[in-house]
Amino acid sequence: MKSLNIRKKLVTLAVASVVSGGAMMAMTAPAHAMNVSQDGLGQVLLFPYYTVKNGLDTLFTVTNTSDKTVTFKVRFREALNSREVRDFNVVLSPYDHWGAVVTSTTAGGALLRTWDKTCTSPQLPASATHAGATEIAFTNTEFSGALTDGAVGTMDRVQEGYFEIIQMGVSDRDTAVSTNTLEYNAKHVSGVPRDCALVDQMFLPAGVATLNGYMLPPENILKGHTTYINVANGTAIDAEPTAIEDFQTLGPINAEPGGQSPSLANGNAVGTINALTDGQPVSAAYAGSVNGVSEILRAQSVINEYATGTGASTSWVMTFPTKHHYTDSYTSGTGPTAKDQIPVVGGGFSEWFYTTIKNGMSCDNIGLNIYNREEGTVQNLGNTNFSPAPTAEYVELCYEANVVDFNGSSVFGLGTNRLGVSTSAVGTAGWAEMMFSEADAVTAGGLPVIGFAATVRDAGGATVNYGSSTVHSYRR
Repeated sequence: MKSLNIRKKLVTLAVASVVSGGAMMAMTAPAHAMNVSQDGLGQVLLFPYYTVKNGLDTLFTVTNTSDKTVTFKVRFREALNSREVRDFNVVLSPYDHWGAVVTSTTAGGALLRTWDKTCTSPQLPASATHAGATEIAFTNTEFSGALTDGAVGTMDRVQEGYFEIIQMGVSDRDTAVSTNTLEYNAKHVSGVPRDCALVDQMFLPAGVATLNGYMLPPENILKGHTTYINVANGTAIDAEPTAIEDFQTLGPINAEPGGQSPSLANGNAVGTINALTDGQPVSAAYAGSVNGVSEILRAQSVINEYATGTGASTSWVMTFPTKHHYTDSYTSGTGPTAKDQIPVVGGGFSEWFYTTIKNGMSCDNIGLNIYNREEGTVQNLGNTNFSPAPTAEYVELCYEANVVDFNGSSVFGLGTNRLGVSTSAVGTAGWAEMMFSEADAVTAGGLPVIGFAATVRDAGGATVNYGSSTVHSYRR
């Protein structure tokens, strides 16, 4: 089974060299410049997808690869508009590993369940159905009632989306000294932390102020992994998050659980992004950490493979993890405000529609070139090649976590955020390139996107299947 590796297109720019007047002159990059990690370790981990649809559970892990105590926020966002469905804080002691699963509920929603003893804040309630486990249900609070955004407000909306891990700080204080409340009590003894209740108390307002007063800035030390697994039919698909380095280098950003902070807006307010494009180092200044994250994830097109036909299905996950910062900015408790149909400057995304025919959508145009394995091709497919047909003259992706299904079958089941693609003109297997074709100055450089292609094949029985994932390739 192939494992999805993080994008290697973007790497830290260590030294750039230019030739001027026949002499070689070195230019050293800024000491702390945000970039996508080449090595899979970072301060921020962006997991492109979670789902409990189609019989799947989403298993994931986060590892502290350092000898320091680490605090981070984990936040789950639903697929349509990135509204938060659950968040809390996690404290990893040195070299600790935290794992959990997102699974379905009998009421048609989803919950997070874990047997891991690592401390969280708040502490997770004991499971009523699984001995030794703790769990917390996902909620539709942020998109129902007064906070409706034009899309559905029912609990089935929490069944898929994506999630983010945002490191808040590290501590090198001794875990064997009892006066170091966080570090001492989060430390495992015989496999169990000393006292998670005392750790939880550190995330009350006074405790957060104390933590931010002595903890060190986040470091590039977190590793993540995901597996989408259907136990009943014997299928598992592995994936990796996109890891971001040097997101916040000036100080800790601990916050109380249950709030909107920290988010991708809480990195360095100004800074530099670094990338490697066609073998050439590229560096650019940014203002606002969301704009920095958007820039290092921006792509003009996405390239990957598909395989369908007898016993085979392929779905692409296309997630825009910064989109909601531009298209659905709202203050929790107040609800959204209708926007004019004007592209939002900064993120490269189109407007969010509240009251038009595209109620609950924010749509961006795409083009698609499809190739089979023998060079046959059909390019810039029109509406007749997509199902369901869009309401406008363009083919569009309209949500924050989108699933593109090839030839009438889906790895991840049915959903509002689905786009169907037929490759009948060229055949059932090959590769495709999806272009972001908004024709304006804002989106000329592409859109910030992450994701992967998932393929499942029936190997000859109800419980004999196998799955694979392939990281997207990108043109910048």
